[in-house]
Amino acid sequence: MIFLAGFPVLNPSFGLFFWTTIIFLLVWLFLSRFFKTIAQALEDRENFIEGSLSKAKEADAALKGLEDEKKAMMKVAEQKSLEIIREAEAIKKTKIAQGEALGKEREKNILEAAEQDKLNRLKEMEINIQNQIGKSSIEIAKKLLQRELEGNHEAYVKAQITELKGQELVA
Repeated sequence: MIFLAGFPVLNPSFGLFFWTTIIFLLVWLFLSRFFKTIAQALEDRENFIEGSLSKAKEADAALKGLEDEKKAMMKVAEQKSLEIIREAEAIKKTKIAQGEALGKEREKNILEAAEQDKLNRLKEMEINIQNQIGKSSIEIAKKLLQRELEGNHEAYVKAQITELKGQELVA
C-alpha cells in the first residue's frame, strides 16, 4: 500500500472534491431530466407489454373458443353430410326400384305385344290357308262341274286332291 500513497484520489484535495461534487451534481441534474423521460418510457413500455400479454391471453382464449366452435361446426357438418348421403342412397334405391319396375313393365308389354303379334300372324296364316283352301275348293268345284258335264269326275277329283297336296307341301 505504500505505492498507492502518492495517488491523489486516495488523498483528496479540496479542489478535487469541489470539482467532483460539481460534476456529479451536473450529471445528476442532466440525468434526472432525461431519466424521468426514460423512466416514463420504460413504464409505458412495461404497460404496453402487459397490455399486449393480456390481449394475447384473451386472443388465445378466443382462439380456443373458436376451435371448440369449429369442432362443433365440423361435427354438425359431418352429421349433415352423412344425412345427405343417407338421403341420396335412399333416393338411389328408390330410383333403382322404380327403374326395375318400369323395366319389368316394359318387358311385360313387349312380351304381350310379341304374343299378340304371334297370334295375329297365326290368324293371318289361318285366314290365308282358309282362303287358299276356299279358292282351291272353288276351282275344284268349277272343274268338277266341268267334268260332270263332261263325265268321269271321280278320277278327276282324286287327281285334283293329289295336286292340292303337292301345292300345300310346296307352299
